[in-house]
Amino acid sequence: MPTINVEVIAPLVAGMKHCQSCQLFIDDADISKRVQDDELNSYPEEMWRDYARLSQMVRDLSQRYGDQLRIVLIDPHSPMGLWKSVRHWVRTYPTFIVNGQAKYAGWDVTALDSLLRAGRATAPAAS
Repeated sequence: MPTINVEVIAPLVAGMKHCQSCQLFIDDADISKRVQDDELNSYPEEMWRDYARLSQMVRDLSQRYGDQLRIVLIDPHSPMGLWKSVRHWVRTYPTFIVNGQAKYAGWDVTALDSLLRAGRATAPAAS
């Protein structure tokens, strides 16, 4: 059965790591947890809601499609995310790129499912 490749471009919430010298100092001072908590708490509430919504959406897709779906999350603030955003003219998040070509931006699961079903027909056969 062919695998559908889905790249999800959306802002991601991540704990920050500092440069090695700073991280060693922070760890030695035993404030690493507090610094990471402060950084995570600096994200706006709206971003947390979108992140939770996207996480649930990805979990649901994974449960429904199982091994037929390969999902890659890409933060648009990363070099790869910037490149993908420019290449695919991504202007809103989340954007789902199916098999490197078909694109859907938004939260409508029904529209995304239609794109994924169409992606089954164009997916390369698993080797």
